[in-house]
Amino acid sequence: MKFAQFCRMVCRISTCLALAAPGAIAQAQERSQAADLATMFNEYQRVLALRDACISALPARRAEFSGAYNDWFERHVRIVDDLDDRFAAIVKRASKDQADYVKNYGKYQSEVLQLREDNIKALLANRDRLTQQCGELTAYLRHPKSDIPALFPAEFKSVYRVR
Repeated sequence: MKFAQFCRMVCRISTCLALAAPGAIAQAQERSQAADLATMFNEYQRVLALRDACISALPARRAEFSGAYNDWFERHVRIVDDLDDRFAAIVKRASKDQADYVKNYGKYQSEVLQLREDNIKALLANRDRLTQQCGELTAYLRHPKSDIPALFPAEFKSVYRVR
């Protein structure tokens, strides 16, 4: 998933929120938090796309890639759950009622999945580079440097208000 595409999607949702937010300061904060949220959500989507592309390109290493991803996910389960909850909350606030929410949630989830699929295709198109990335994926996912708070400390601090 390309960050710019995802950020546009999140900004499209947050624009509805900004219109309802009182004052320009709240609007600016919402936009900043939306971008920070999009950055972290994008990393989660990037990891998923890379894992899936590596499994597709090197199916004999499926267990290795899945195991490394599971290790990464266990360290991130609270963050991923929260990102998913925030995504749902943004869609809910931008929806008129429950029926509109269900429609909008499905629409935006479909966009996220489509962008991930596009990213997987792009990764698979450059087999040499993908082979290199897949060779590094297991070690990367098991290393603390792949942790979202370590990769994006300012964004993490902004979204979670860490002091």
